Amino acid sequence: MSTEMPEFEMPDVVPPPLPAPDPGTLAPAAAAPTAVGERELTAEPALEAPPIPPRPRVVWRHVLAAALVGVIAGAAVPAALQAFDRAAAAAEIDGVRSLAADYLTAIAEGRADDATALAPSAARTPLAPAAVLAAARPIERTEVRLVHLEGDRGSVEVRYRVGGSDTFGSLDVERRDGRWHLATTLLEPVSVYSSDDRSTLTIAGMAVESGRVLLYPGVYVPESDAGPVLVSRAESFVVDGDPRTPTETYRMSELAPELSELAAAHALAAVAACQRADACEVPAGETLRTTDQVHVVFSDLERGRLDLSVPLSPESPTGTWLDLQVRLSVDADGRPLDWLCGRPGRFDGDLSPCPAID
Repeated sequence: MSTEMPEFEMPDVVPPPLPAPDPGTLAPAAAAPTAVGERELTAEPALEAPPIPPRPRVVWRHVLAAALVGVIAGAAVPAALQAFDRAAAAAEIDGVRSLAADYLTAIAEGRADDATALAPSAARTPLAPAAVLAAARPIERTEVRLVHLEGDRGSVEVRYRVGGSDTFGSLDVERRDGRWHLATTLLEPVSVYSSDDRSTLTIAGMAVESGRVLLYPGVYVPESDAGPVLVSRAESFVVDGDPRTPTETYRMSELAPELSELAAAHALAAVAACQRADACEVPAGETLRTTDQVHVVFSDLERGRLDLSVPLSPESPTGTWLDLQVRLSVDADGRPLDWLCGRPGRFDGDLSPCPAID
């Protein structure tokens, strides 16, 4: 038995047949037949690869244009908001300016009620009646100068002319319920100084008591108050609306004309008696006269007492000017009850009944 293994030979590799070409893809034969032996063969054309679709082309100028539009649109949003804020701020300032202008116009035209409606006073002191402002010489050349707003508060600076002088003032404003309101006013009280116990003025028939009534800016002329004993007059005064400058006036009380004549006569009689007694500073033979108005030093009409000062002037240019103290007592109707006289040039309170007059 043979032990040799039979030799094994690999069969020849036969390539697989080529697939039949698609007739639609074959190009027409262009080459002539080639002879090989007794047979004719035709050369087959090479197969074409299917075309690769083109890649989409990016148009960069379109992309850049779109990006630029985005940048512009993004920048336009805050710019529009800023423009809106500026327009809103301008409208707020115009509203406050108009409010202050209306307030000044109401005061200038003597419309106290309208001015108070625009800027109600928070003070407990009452306002003077509307007729008082209407009778005053009004402010002029009103002007709203500057408006400053910060949040819901602010101020407005104003200027106007009163009593021949320009006055600068400031008003506070605040926003409530979406609207601006004046928070301060130009109202001021007036202090009345008097030589007697009366500190009340009369303006347009209305009583204006010292420190107890508020007045709008203007020039006020108090009326004379003529009674049976006293005639009261007060100097005109200016309310400028600036609380840093106090408003003051002086009320002068003069003795009624008929009582003033009696007081002068009693004073001259007292000087003559003093000269006769050779007991006063007026030399004998010196002639005195009364030329100025009798001054009311003090009055208490409730008690019927008045202290007077009667000025005495010499007829001689070298003589001495003196005053004589006289005290008058009156009844409830203002009729004189008695006269007391002092010594010429002395006010020590040493009074005695005045000499009788013819």
